[in-house]
Amino acid sequence: MSLEIERKFMVAEGWQVPPGTTGEQLRQAYLSPPGAAVEFRVRARRDVHVMTVKTFDAASGAMVRQEVEFEIDEAVFTQLWELAGGDCLSKYRWNVPLERHVATVDVYDGHLAGRRVVEVEFDSVEEAESFRPPDWFGEEVTGSPAWSNRDLAASARALPERQGETR
Repeated sequence: MSLEIERKFMVAEGWQVPPGTTGEQLRQAYLSPPGAAVEFRVRARRDVHVMTVKTFDAASGAMVRQEVEFEIDEAVFTQLWELAGGDCLSKYRWNVPLERHVATVDVYDGHLAGRRVVEVEFDSVEEAESFRPPDWFGEEVTGSPAWSNRDLAASARALPERQGETR
């Protein structure tokens, strides 16, 4: 089991994928209900299929989660995808190098088309708290249920119209 320590932001209007940056398509589905203390997710990236279990601890704050990941075969992925009952999403992901970190930019497809977020993972809470986002990062949405992938997958509901706002 590992700790996932990350912060999530909107992507400021006008940001473009840097030349030479490669991306990949991801599909993921959620098997636990929104707001559950334990989140079960399956993800397909190219020909790799992964099951992830995450736990949320309110005492640790919105940035910290316990996480277990393990590979599953395509047949199991397909069965679990179908069990998700539509709590699915598709997105394109780019890993953009920063000075000391990697910014993971997700651009959503389907009912979430046009939504863009960026996440940065850290080795410690202290490192996360001291991180100063670059100008192309918009409003911070760490811990906001409206911007969790779990809740985004659950519904095509209208999201806050803040996509282009910056800090």
